[in-house]
Amino acid sequence: MQFLKERLPLAEFSAHLRKPLPKHINLLFSLGSLAMFLLLLQAATGAFLALYYSPSPEHAHNAVTYISEEVPFGAFVRGLHHWGASAMVIIVFLHLLRVVLYSSYKAPREFTWIFGVLLLLIVLGFGFTGYLLPWDEKAYWATVVGVEIASTAPVLGDFVAKVMRGGTEIGAVTLSRFYALHTIWLPWLAFGLVGVHLFFVRYYGSSGIPQSPSCSPDKGGRGVKTGKPFYPDQVFEDVVGMLILFVILAVVALSIPVPLEDVADPTNADYDPRPEWYFLFLFQLLKYFQGPFEVIGTFVIPTVGMVLLLFLPFLDKSERAVLWKRPVALTVTTVCVAGIVLLTILGASSPKLNTQETPQPTEQTQGTTTPNTETEEVEDGEEVFDFQLTEEEVEGTAEDEEVFDFQLTEEELQ
Repeated sequence: MQFLKERLPLAEFSAHLRKPLPKHINLLFSLGSLAMFLLLLQAATGAFLALYYSPSPEHAHNAVTYISEEVPFGAFVRGLHHWGASAMVIIVFLHLLRVVLYSSYKAPREFTWIFGVLLLLIVLGFGFTGYLLPWDEKAYWATVVGVEIASTAPVLGDFVAKVMRGGTEIGAVTLSRFYALHTIWLPWLAFGLVGVHLFFVRYYGSSGIPQSPSCSPDKGGRGVKTGKPFYPDQVFEDVVGMLILFVILAVVALSIPVPLEDVADPTNADYDPRPEWYFLFLFQLLKYFQGPFEVIGTFVIPTVGMVLLLFLPFLDKSERAVLWKRPVALTVTTVCVAGIVLLTILGASSPKLNTQETPQPTEQTQGTTTPNTETEEVEDGEEVFDFQLTEEEVEGTAEDEEVFDFQLTEEELQ
């Protein structure tokens, strides 16, 4: 320990961890820690799944089936990874709402907010690239729709779609690129952004209940009251929350198997694609913009919404206060959240297309047909051939056996 103390800033690090938090910090401030825990859980379970996965159209579906049915604890780990992705979207979304609720994005925490929004995009990127990997019907056709949506973007749409596909069609190169993005590129970006985000969180501190300017120490006020230290009090609460969340995910993974449809069939144009639930609001939004207005639902609204969200700290110049004391911000937030929830419900409840083929009625032909007695008495051995031999042709083979590269016995001819 003395050796480490002389070479590492352990004392300064310990003092930083024990820095007191604002007195009004509550359980909602554990959402960020839960999101980081889910990111680590996704990395651990994904590394296990990668040991058995093969990113090729010929082997991907069989590999996922093998993981689910043959690998010890494979179905459980795949369940943790699948449901953990959904939980991560929910936790990150709630974490964002908590920041809006307490105005924690305002100065001096603008960069903390910006990197948090970028992490939200990374999480959605994980979801989009991940559900192609099983290479089943849902994965294939949902990706087809997603790439087609990207192609509607002005100017660079076709180029982006071609880069995502790796060509003109979704195939082996597409699966390989999505696998690389899901397991290499996005994890590096995610952990890098998390590191920067945590640095700003610890540097500028956590934001509790906003106080009026008159409460600041430089104006004679008492400032924000301090409470429990981050370590060990807040760390203990975060760890308890992580354990509870893991137990919930484990129960779900054990009780609800992860769905896996038939292997992807690019010729099945009748399949009704549905994205994962966290993209259903976009799926439903597209139904209201058809024809020349399609780009509004596919590009304009999502892009404008994300840009406004990214630069929210510079657009909201109101006094820092809780959300219910800011009527404009409260109205905009309520409308946006209610709209996303409503579109998600509508998208999930919309009926699927009936892709089952209906039996066609047999055509009634006029007149009588002469039955072919020769075809009715076809013996079992003749089903191997695509043609029928007459008796003269069969007898002719005995005289001219050079026609065949092999000889048939009497039993085979019969």
